[in-house]
Amino acid sequence: MKKKLTIFLVLMLTVSLALSGCKKANDVPGASNNSGDTAGEGVKVGLVLAGGLGDRSFYDSSHEGVEKAKKDFGIEYKVYECRNDSSLLNDQVVQASQYGSIVAVVGFEFFDVVQDVAKEFPDVNYIYVDNEIEGMDNLITVSYAENEGAFLAGALAAMLTTETSIEGIDDSKLIGMVGGMDIPVIRNYQIGFEAGAKYIDSEIEIQTTFAEDFEDPAKGKEHATVLYGRGADIIFQAAGKTGEGVFEAAAEHGKYAIGVDSDQRYINPNNIVASMIKEVGKSIYETIEKIQKDEVEKGKVVYYGLAQDGVGMAYGTDDMMQFATEDMKNTLEDIKAKIISGEITVPTGK
Repeated sequence: MKKKLTIFLVLMLTVSLALSGCKKANDVPGASNNSGDTAGEGVKVGLVLAGGLGDRSFYDSSHEGVEKAKKDFGIEYKVYECRNDSSLLNDQVVQASQYGSIVAVVGFEFFDVVQDVAKEFPDVNYIYVDNEIEGMDNLITVSYAENEGAFLAGALAAMLTTETSIEGIDDSKLIGMVGGMDIPVIRNYQIGFEAGAKYIDSEIEIQTTFAEDFEDPAKGKEHATVLYGRGADIIFQAAGKTGEGVFEAAAEHGKYAIGVDSDQRYINPNNIVASMIKEVGKSIYETIEKIQKDEVEKGKVVYYGLAQDGVGMAYGTDDMMQFATEDMKNTLEDIKAKIISGEITVPTGK
């Protein structure tokens, strides 16, 4: 009897250890086969953010892309946030590379890191958002024509800034922009915004300031307050989470703002007149799909502009009061068609 009991206990211990080992292999971050195509589980995608989720803009849009890919393609994914800590950039990309067969990297800060890590993991496919790098077979970069979308935002601001029937708008021709940092991608927004405003009215004055931070709403509010104090009644924000401070300042001063990257009207529909959309999520989603179908051009840059519906304008939901009239929207559609056809050439800042 004692011998049988001993054998039973040994068997139970063996089963327990086996189950424990399986659980650890599945639960520990990075414990995964990089092929991502093992039987019974989907492709694994690591999403690495220079900042963090919750910006209701750039980073959240990228997250929407992988979430949609999860629903439509059955992928699995993990998010790796650097929270603007440069010391984490390399480590987070490496961890994501150990986890997934596809790694989407979001943020200009990764320019050198993603190239170095991609060489270390040749079997991983990298999607690098917001830059242009060619020549690496496992690195696909996605570049957006922010200038084209911002051209429409500038045109709308120019049309609205003399609409004195709207409370808080006077007949002066001063509009503003708050950028996150003075870097090429933000200058691309700036030059497009200025060109679009001037296309509508050559007498428009545009003042731009840079908060030098993408994660500090207090700085955004401070910069916007200065611009509103100078007489601007509409400010375009291209500043990530910092831009939320622009919205706060608009509400406090009875002025207006244009959102960026996602449709941000829901944040404050009384003071945000529209948003310039940058389809980060769409581009990541579509690139994941192309990688799975083996339809990507290796080592190439993928471009998203007005022609690819990669940028554009959004006006919130139908139940929101519309500041942009139907005539204004039609004008913007006409401008969009002329940009796509080449009749209007939009200057670039990058």
